[in-house]
Amino acid sequence: MKPPTLLIVDDDDTLAEMLELMLRGAGYEVRRATSGEEALQQIYKTPPDALICDVLLPGIDGYTLCKRVRQHPLTKTLPILMLTAQGDISAKIAGFEAGANDYLAKPFEPQELVYRVKNLLTRITSDAPATPLPRGKIITVFGAKGGVGKTTIAVSLALALRLRTRRRVIIVDADLTFGDVAVHLNIAPTRSIIDVVRTSDEIEREMIHQVLLTHPSGLQALLAPPRPEESELVNADHMTRILDLLAVSADYVVVDCQTSYDDRTLSIFDRTDHVLLVITPEIGPLKNTSMFLSLAGQLGINQRAISIVLNRSNSGVGIGINEIERVLRRKVNFHVMSGGQPVVTAVNRGTPLILEQPKHPFVQQMLYIADQLIKQLETAQVTQPTPPTG
Repeated sequence: MKPPTLLIVDDDDTLAEMLELMLRGAGYEVRRATSGEEALQQIYKTPPDALICDVLLPGIDGYTLCKRVRQHPLTKTLPILMLTAQGDISAKIAGFEAGANDYLAKPFEPQELVYRVKNLLTRITSDAPATPLPRGKIITVFGAKGGVGKTTIAVSLALALRLRTRRRVIIVDADLTFGDVAVHLNIAPTRSIIDVVRTSDEIEREMIHQVLLTHPSGLQALLAPPRPEESELVNADHMTRILDLLAVSADYVVVDCQTSYDDRTLSIFDRTDHVLLVITPEIGPLKNTSMFLSLAGQLGINQRAISIVLNRSNSGVGIGINEIERVLRRKVNFHVMSGGQPVVTAVNRGTPLILEQPKHPFVQQMLYIADQLIKQLETAQVTQPTPPTG
């Protein structure tokens, strides 16, 4: 049986190394983080079995870290042991109010630390629910250059997933400055992501549910800001928190991502299970897509989690498929023919083609992509162990 994994959060390298040696010697797997922000990234991506954190940290302090962990649906039961040089009762109360399960004042004996961790894991495990909270799959639709039909693909895919599975699907318009999801779905933008980030510093699950708008198909949408200047109110932390909450609320979350590499976009990639990289047979999109694929490793994106979608593949006036694959040094995964005038008309009317003409070749290709992604993502879920939630 694999030993429990502990995450130590402390910016004092000497102390953190000493703690790691103690706990490894007691049979635990140990990871380390030097700040609250780094700890949250690790926790949300691969939750440990317990968290050991100092109160004084660079950036957000230990109290804030505890509160963030407790607010997240996937980690709200994570065992937390707080360490501090402050041994007075007011400091302990502050730690417990922040969400710590136990509190240990420095200096302490190694045996006491090991005992506290063992006791904490035993107590929490006996109280833990039998099944972890399920997490839906996040699919990001990205174009390395504008004008490649990214939003049409994203909306069509979201509707295809909804039609194929009848499960809960949410589309997020993360093209924060010039998002068009509302236009494609003919939804009045009465609420948007701005209503979430303006309400409070701490974004809650129920808050997001109140802002979602529902299309007649059953697809739900979190829309982009109604005015371009409001996009700056949304930061990377907001996007991370929103996607984490949506992932435990829906079976599939489709993100129509803006064409940029800012912190908000990187935070989306950090949470994404699969990227649909949309390209058209033209030199500009081809050059930018090649650059994106080169950057993908640095961005932490698994190449196997990227599918290239060649949109308008039947244009007949662009770069040939063989040349595209030679430049990108990989196969094009999906070919989508131009929908022509029917797609343009559907967008202008706000009635997606997939709902009006289910036999249209463009629609059939989108349904095929949805089928393949469902199969691929469900297979990955079966073959990969579910990370512990504490």
